[in-house]
Amino acid sequence: MQIRTDLGTRVELVSMDPHCHDATIGLYRRETADGPVGIVHSYSSVAGIAKRLGFLAEAMCVLGGLERVEGDDATVRLPCRTWHNAALKRLFLDCFRVDPSTAPEVKPLEAPDTRSEQLIRVEPVGGGRYRVGATDVPEGDDSRAPAIARALVRLAQLEEVDETTVGFPCGERHDALIGALLVRAQNLRAALREEELTASRGVLTAPSAQE
Repeated sequence: MQIRTDLGTRVELVSMDPHCHDATIGLYRRETADGPVGIVHSYSSVAGIAKRLGFLAEAMCVLGGLERVEGDDATVRLPCRTWHNAALKRLFLDCFRVDPSTAPEVKPLEAPDTRSEQLIRVEPVGGGRYRVGATDVPEGDDSRAPAIARALVRLAQLEEVDETTVGFPCGERHDALIGALLVRAQNLRAALREEELTASRGVLTAPSAQE
C-alpha cells in the first residue's frame, strides 16, 4: 500500500474502530489554497475500510455541518473555511458512536439536562455567538445555563462572551456543531476522560501491521 505524504497534521486518532475490524483511523488537517480541510484516513487494508472512511466523513458533515470536498469522499471542510480544532476533535470521536447501520442525524439546539429536570436551549445571537438558556428551572434551584456555557468553552475552546454566551472565533454560525457539542457539554468530565483514554490507546501503526 502506498503511504500518503499529503495528509498534513494529525488531529485525532482512534486506534481500534469496533465497527471496522478494529482498524486504526485518524483525522488529519491539511492546509489548502481554499482553507484547511480534514482528511479521514487509515493505513489499514481490511475489508470495507473505504466505505467506513466515507461514512465517518458523512457523519462529520451531518453532525457538525461540514462540507464534502469535491473529488474525495473522505475529505471535509467547515463552511467558514477556518478550523476549530478542539470542536472537530470531539466531533470526530463522536462519529464513532453512530451506528453504521443507521443514517446520522443532526442534533437539535436543545436537550434535557442530564443532572436536573431543566431543558437546556442554545440560541444563535449573531456573529458566531450562542446564548445558553434553561427552562423548567425548579424554584430555589440555580439555572444550569452558566455551567453548560463554561463546559462548551472548555470542551471546544470557544470564546467566553459572558456567563451564558459563547462564540466561535470565526464569527460564523455553526448550529449543527453546537448541537453535537451540547450533548457532551452536559457531562464534561466524562467527555474529557473519554478523550484522554482514546489518546492513550497507541499510535497509528504501519500498513504492514494492519492486515
